[in-house]
Amino acid sequence: MNRILVAFTLSACALLSAKDLAPNKTHAVLNISYTNFDDVPQKNKTLTFVGEKNAKNKIVVKTNAAGEVSFLIPREDSYKIFCESLTGLFECGQTPYVSPRASYGSVNVAFDDTRAELEGVSFKAGSAELIPSSLATLNKTIAGLKKNVKARVEIEGHTSSEGSEELNQKLSEERANSVRDYMIQKGIAKERVTAVGYGFSRPKASNDTEEGRRQNRRIEVRVTNPEEVDAH
Repeated sequence: MNRILVAFTLSACALLSAKDLAPNKTHAVLNISYTNFDDVPQKNKTLTFVGEKNAKNKIVVKTNAAGEVSFLIPREDSYKIFCESLTGLFECGQTPYVSPRASYGSVNVAFDDTRAELEGVSFKAGSAELIPSSLATLNKTIAGLKKNVKARVEIEGHTSSEGSEELNQKLSEERANSVRDYMIQKGIAKERVTAVGYGFSRPKASNDTEEGRRQNRRIEVRVTNPEEVDAH
């Protein structure tokens, strides 16, 4: 499953900074270290930062060969972080508020760009019928697949533990196939997309709470041939 680790610190004193950057009256210096979950640096990867208070505060950066990048970021805002995967752009973290006194800061991002949870993709209760609000996320994923024409993906359906094992296995398969069918309808070759259901066998949270069950009802997409494609 997709797990995001973001550690963020901003203060009035320097932590770590690029030699050629310095904070100014309106901006702090932000240093990024980007790895996968095996701590392998992610070189030449694109990250996008979008201000939550002011969406015009949008910064697109690319990591170097060491998986690092430093840049100036406007103060008095917090930022959503978007990582570019082989199947599109996905939200992969959020910064705390960058205070008016912030000077230097650091963010460590861990992200697997070969798989992602399709957040926002949901279905009618007990059904494989997609809710219309799901289409925005699916369309972004489809755009990513059209950009990376060699990528082949597996759509994975997961459910909570409510109901029988047999019912949930069938429902997860139907939901994964519903997503696959939509992708094919939108121009993705059928041989590039497979679908599989896991029922409630792979939970990401406890099924003892409603919030946990909500998190477990999900669709994930996994690139099956990452060695043949590249997100950048």
